[in-house]
Amino acid sequence: MKQKPYDVIIVLGAQVRPEGVASEALQRRLALALAHYQQCPAPMICCGGKGSREPMAEGDFMCGWLSARGVPGHITISENTSRNTDENIKNAKAIMAKRGLRFALVVTSDYHVKRSLAICRRYGINAMGAGSASLPEYYVKNHARELLAWVKYYLRL
Repeated sequence: MKQKPYDVIIVLGAQVRPEGVASEALQRRLALALAHYQQCPAPMICCGGKGSREPMAEGDFMCGWLSARGVPGHITISENTSRNTDENIKNAKAIMAKRGLRFALVVTSDYHVKRSLAICRRYGINAMGAGSASLPEYYVKNHARELLAWVKYYLRL
């Protein structure tokens, strides 16, 4: 029997629009997470708190989105207190430890995978990444923001 490549899927949040729908980035991340779940079912930790302009926590929204597409509610776990990627990963690690989960697939946007995996290594999480494609018109904005996030990452070491 072939061993599963991961035993948990961590889905990193993105904006829930004020009208209660997923932003383009979040929609793409969720679609990719769902595809991986369908290929290799595993518990899913949906990470993200509630931003000031969001109607609900990203983690709660993502669990509902996945449930509406057939993922059983007992499979999804909402991590709904984090405010950034570092907290997403740190809080997901605590959930993994409580459930005896050891190897994660981290689903995020393509430009965000490397830093997400670096944060996983910092917290001692064995992980691999999957990045959803970003829209070309956001390339400069996304990569500039990610560059600043890398600077912050290195300053915290």
